[in-house]
Amino acid sequence: MNIDVQSLREAGATVQAAFVSLGGLIGVFSTLAVFYLIIRASEAFGRRSPTNE
Repeated sequence: MNIDVQSLREAGATVQAAFVSLGGLIGVFSTLAVFYLIIRASEAFGRRSPTNE
């Protein structure tokens, strides 16, 4: 997935805005996925109290 940076610089404002939005969405959902995995791992490996069993 090679994107020519020069062609993106010369693109219109709408295309640039679409790429910025896409990059932001990828960042947000990857962050959410990492936090989800951290929470799941902490639940799986965390110490459980006898009342939660």
